[in-house]
Amino acid sequence: MDDYSSLRHLVRTHPLIDNHAHNILGREVATDYDSYPLESIVSEAHGRAMANASTTLPMIRAVKQLSELYGTSSEDWNELVEARNRWVKDDYEGLVRRSLEGTHTLLLDDLLSEDDVEAYSWHDRFATAATKRIVRIEVVAASLLADLMDYQRKPDETVWGLFRQRFLDAIDHAMDDPAVVGFKSVICYRTGLDVDPYSADEDALTASLHRTLDSGTRKSGYRVEDKPLNDWLVQQTLKAITFKKAARIVKPIQFHTGLGDNDISLVKANPAYLQPLIAQYQNADIVLLHSAYPFTREAGYLASVYPNVYLDLGEVFPMVSRDGQEKILRQSLEIAPMNRLLWSTDGHFHPETFWLANRQFRQALEKVLVEYVQCGDLSSVQAENAAKGILFENSNSLYSLNASLNDNPFSSYPFPCQ
Repeated sequence: MDDYSSLRHLVRTHPLIDNHAHNILGREVATDYDSYPLESIVSEAHGRAMANASTTLPMIRAVKQLSELYGTSSEDWNELVEARNRWVKDDYEGLVRRSLEGTHTLLLDDLLSEDDVEAYSWHDRFATAATKRIVRIEVVAASLLADLMDYQRKPDETVWGLFRQRFLDAIDHAMDDPAVVGFKSVICYRTGLDVDPYSADEDALTASLHRTLDSGTRKSGYRVEDKPLNDWLVQQTLKAITFKKAARIVKPIQFHTGLGDNDISLVKANPAYLQPLIAQYQNADIVLLHSAYPFTREAGYLASVYPNVYLDLGEVFPMVSRDGQEKILRQSLEIAPMNRLLWSTDGHFHPETFWLANRQFRQALEKVLVEYVQCGDLSSVQAENAAKGILFENSNSLYSLNASLNDNPFSSYPFPCQ
């Protein structure tokens, strides 16, 4: 062992809080690769673009690492899929347990999909502490719109008035639900991050609501993607968060930023667009998800100058190459306070998304922190404290989890730096 053995061991074995993930598929659909391509573990591409994923550095690296997970020496993709299929058939929960090893607590945005996935409470068996929920506000709104069409209005009530009250009640209920530790907005996907910090007038909001209703049906559902309405959902959630924080109920809101599929406007995925909103609601804690890649530096700047901004380091592991991951981690550390950096996998559907993300992040974190100690930028103790914070303590504090590490069952779990 070298002089950094304590730091290396800590990074490789310290339990983690995954502050943003999604539900895992049920066993019966876990090999339905037409609906849930296995290649999606390392790529946001869809359709014909997915065919190119096999030539990317993230996929080539993932194949090498997955051969270890499945216990096979083959690095042929088709043979890996066959090995995976055997795991799913013979011991799917064993595959999930192995993929989530080292996880203390999962915070799940469990409204990514209601189909084919296990309930959030099912995931409890694979972590040390009970799974917590992150409430996606656009899905709440869409659900309310569907219910609203079945409601027989009184003559003096408007559709907007009913929707407004029901949404505020739903957010208030989530604020009081102990299983819920935060909220999430995907406004980045819908109308972009240039969110107006001030609400439109009632007439504009009513018109926006009716346009949304006209764009869907009770059967097809409603996709909330009309700017005045989407901005209002975010504004009202931030107001509720601010109000409850005064009563010492702290529940942050997460924003999708940066990396996404082709359904996103990359230009408006830059978190810099959120600056007016962040400044307006400085008592509401805001988490910028997915390393904001490729806008990591902008996100780090926001976390450095606003007391309510945190930067999540997820999704780029395993979606980006090793070199890219290390650069993203260094960019995150350029200016952002280390106690404002959070870890997540963005794991979803396939359990391997968790395993690859956790393995690759620990590898990058180990390399970067050891180099900073070698250069004299950090002492060993400072580097160890940074690792503890990013992996566990920062999320534990932000989401008021009150998690304890008195029992560490992962002390012998290695993540070799290779």
